[in-house]
Amino acid sequence: MNLSSLLADPLRVVERNASVLEIENRPVRRASITLGAILLAVAIALAAMADGAVGTGLLVLAVTAFIGWMILDETVQLTQLRLDRPADQARLRVTGLKGRKEQNLRVSNLHRAETRIRYGKKANQEIIELYLVGSEGDGISETLIPLGRADTEDVIRMAALVTDWLEGSQRGGQP
Repeated sequence: MNLSSLLADPLRVVERNASVLEIENRPVRRASITLGAILLAVAIALAAMADGAVGTGLLVLAVTAFIGWMILDETVQLTQLRLDRPADQARLRVTGLKGRKEQNLRVSNLHRAETRIRYGKKANQEIIELYLVGSEGDGISETLIPLGRADTEDVIRMAALVTDWLEGSQRGGQP
């Protein structure tokens, strides 16, 4: 196990049958590592304050609170995708520290899920993204599913799973 696989967020299938497919991404590992680092910094700040360096301790607490909030806001993001064939509804729900965003699509308009890799400016900075692709009006619509820093193999596996499930509706509902 390398560092990137340790920090990757696991995607999991909550429900899978002919009529419903539900996938979620809970970033538990990243959040627990971040919270551990924040608690360590708070302990160091309190030790400095107990040793008499009150100003240094307060400064460390303030910086830890600010940076910790920014990092937690980035890492703590629950993503749920529920495809419901009888209701003809695909519900994408993203819950973070700042609230919840929900988006509803029609399952009958969706054709497939596809992955795209976006490369960063530094080495090893690629990010894989998952899109739901379908038709809307005269053109093609694409909906980005935010997955944080999920494992590349998991995202590819989930895209294949969603595409197979969507194609099952065109074959008569067989998964």
